[in-house]
Amino acid sequence: MYRSIIFFLLSFFLSINLIAQEDTLKVDSIPKPISSGNQIFDSLFLSTDTILSVNKDTRTIGSLLNRLINKAQQHAIELGNIKLKLSEDLDTVKMAEDIPTIRDFIGSIKENAIEDQENLNLRYLKGIDNLIVAVNEENNKFAKIINDRVVDLTEVGNTITAIKNDSLFNLSLRDTTLVPVLNNELKTLKNTLRNVDSVFFNQEITLAKFQARISENAILLMDLRQFLSINQNKLESKYWEKEIHYPWEPSDFKKEQTFSEITVESTMVNLLILFLYFKRNLVTIIGITLLFFVIYLKLKSIVKSISNEKEFASLILDRVKYFRKHTLAATAIFSTPFYLIIFHRPPLMFVSILSLLMVIAATFLVKEQFGKKFFTYWVLFLTPYLLVALTGLQWKVAYDERWFLMVASVLFIVMGLLTLKDLRMKNFLGSTFLKIASVFLIAIEFFSLVMNILGRYNLSKTYAVAGAINFYRAVGLFLFVMVTMEAIYLLVEYSKKGADGFTSFFDFQDLQKRMRGFLIFFSAAIWLYGLIWHLGYFDKVYRFISEFLFQERVLGNTAFEFGSIFLFLIILLISTFLANNIAYFATMQDQKTALTRKQRLGSSVLLIRLGVLIIGFFIGATAAKIPLDKITIVLGALSVGIGFGLQTIINNLVSGIILAFERPIQIGDEIVVGPNSGTVKDVGIRASKIQAYDGSEIVIPNGDLLSQSLINWTLSDKKRRIELIIGVGYSSDMKVVQTILMDILTRNRIMKNPGPKVYMQNFGESSVDFRLLFWVETMEIWIEMRAEVMAAIFDAFSENGVEIPFPKRDLYIKSIPDPWEEKISGPNQDPTPPPPTEQNS
Repeated sequence: MYRSIIFFLLSFFLSINLIAQEDTLKVDSIPKPISSGNQIFDSLFLSTDTILSVNKDTRTIGSLLNRLINKAQQHAIELGNIKLKLSEDLDTVKMAEDIPTIRDFIGSIKENAIEDQENLNLRYLKGIDNLIVAVNEENNKFAKIINDRVVDLTEVGNTITAIKNDSLFNLSLRDTTLVPVLNNELKTLKNTLRNVDSVFFNQEITLAKFQARISENAILLMDLRQFLSINQNKLESKYWEKEIHYPWEPSDFKKEQTFSEITVESTMVNLLILFLYFKRNLVTIIGITLLFFVIYLKLKSIVKSISNEKEFASLILDRVKYFRKHTLAATAIFSTPFYLIIFHRPPLMFVSILSLLMVIAATFLVKEQFGKKFFTYWVLFLTPYLLVALTGLQWKVAYDERWFLMVASVLFIVMGLLTLKDLRMKNFLGSTFLKIASVFLIAIEFFSLVMNILGRYNLSKTYAVAGAINFYRAVGLFLFVMVTMEAIYLLVEYSKKGADGFTSFFDFQDLQKRMRGFLIFFSAAIWLYGLIWHLGYFDKVYRFISEFLFQERVLGNTAFEFGSIFLFLIILLISTFLANNIAYFATMQDQKTALTRKQRLGSSVLLIRLGVLIIGFFIGATAAKIPLDKITIVLGALSVGIGFGLQTIINNLVSGIILAFERPIQIGDEIVVGPNSGTVKDVGIRASKIQAYDGSEIVIPNGDLLSQSLINWTLSDKKRRIELIIGVGYSSDMKVVQTILMDILTRNRIMKNPGPKVYMQNFGESSVDFRLLFWVETMEIWIEMRAEVMAAIFDAFSENGVEIPFPKRDLYIKSIPDPWEEKISGPNQDPTPPPPTEQNS
């Protein structure tokens, strides 16, 4: 509608101009050109020096005004979007309250640290560091909100600047009544721009204030961390120095606070840190708690289902030590180690709570694994363990604990000695582990006792706490390995559904062996991390490992890092682990689903293994930033060695790949290679395994499988022909013999097609030989059927009087020596001739 009105006005205006021009022409009778775009533009707007973007060469007023109105509408839309962005809610009220609170909190922490500088210990500094992390995360959260808003305002500012610089806002109509719609549009646009610019300016000032406060908090936090780092270095340098008097000397330390006051204060601070940590990780904590109960209910239902539904429930559950009686405790043992690694930089009290949960859960399982005596020691010394763990949560030095720590060290040494005495004549699963753990407990507590006597209080306390906590944790982690294996066993048995069940083909012992090594490594890593962390060496070890791994080194013209090499090797190890286990599970699935030889994966599993290894190699090379062109150079250099020293290995490797593609043998085939025969158990990258019929396993290089003659009894099918040679006496009725043999070969497990055959084969020295040929369905029964047929032939020949001859020899004596005399001896007489008697001359 606006355009129609403008068009009407323009048409009216043009009509007046045309009439005026006609009058002028009539008066002057001098022809003049039609008005240009510049004349039209100047006739509508005042001339300015800042009009840059409007094209004055437009030939018609309609098109010119149309462009101006479109541009005004575009700017109106842009300003509308800007108003929406500026109206987005920013919770400045909460930030205005919390940011000063953070600043005050940082100041109070530093003030208290300076006041307690004489009583600082490493546990205090670790706790303060956890507080700083919590406060810093809160401050960074506000900083991120402000920075995101600043980015948005920067885009808004650029848009406003571009709109301001548009020449549209410099246009002024000569006559505002001439085009009122355009005039109103420009006025509205200028007012909106002015308002938006004002709001934008105010928000910029507000954000600048908050940025300054957040930056101030960040500087204070950095200063506080530097202060704590300096004090930590001082404490570490004095770690091995004498702090207090010897036990036989009078007290020489100042007692500014009582032990109870320090305990209350430390408890309050620990609870504050724990609350802040829970607040930051609330979703994760709720999630793992729900997951724990889901796992518990699932395992409990599995045990119940097995006991109610399985045919051999009693046999299965007799092998279950933990989940049958103590499902909740076993689930806690199973879950806790994972919780120790899920949470990032947990406070000491949180770790202590998880360790306590593990110890409480282990109390219900220790008796089942280690016996009644150790269970008694475990429960008896549980109280000292709890007290020592509580002293480890003290933030300040309390020298009153000295005597308690000495007694605790002695008690734990006694516990270790009693355990070793109990295990001296015992040998069971876990006895060796328990001996090693007891020796560790004795050694570390003895060292703590000696350091306590020598006046190294903080050093003594650190080792006493670390020894007790990590001994109990070690037992808990051992139980974690056993519980996890038991959980796998339950899952395997629960998943069995007869012949069609996937896990029915699982060799659980083999699966257990595969998992045990990984679980032991996982548990040992968690235990070692906890020991280093409790002893206070974690930061040093972490810095040393980081510098060793990530420091750039130069070899010739090549720069490298040990970290890249280590990462490459780790990825290769993971690839090898995945390749072996994928091949294992694929083989199990293959045995379950493949009904015929053609449906089996068989030796194609080798291609899967090779594929995983190759992918792992390239991922490792890419992650370690190893240039592929240098790898090709190395491979080119190795080709010389391959051509000479490694040609046999490469031959076997290539032969393995050919076997995988041609598939002349499959896993489960019955083959004969040279002098070796048996069942194919594995087709590897370099060699294959054959299980001989006597139970031995024969490793045959893949090259020999291709270069030697290979007999595969099951290449096309599993049928096997059996051949027997049966001899009968010359006096036997041959037709009767043949009838007897044919009757015997009409048994159920002997195939009818092809049918059995009986041939008269040969006239031997002492027998007439018959050749029996018959087929059986599978290789598995051919030996059994051969023995069954032979036994039936023997019985039938005996019943029918058919002679089974044996070789006979006739001996002819041509002459007898003269001095030889024949003497016939009677029963019970010595046939040896008497010695000759001497005659007197």
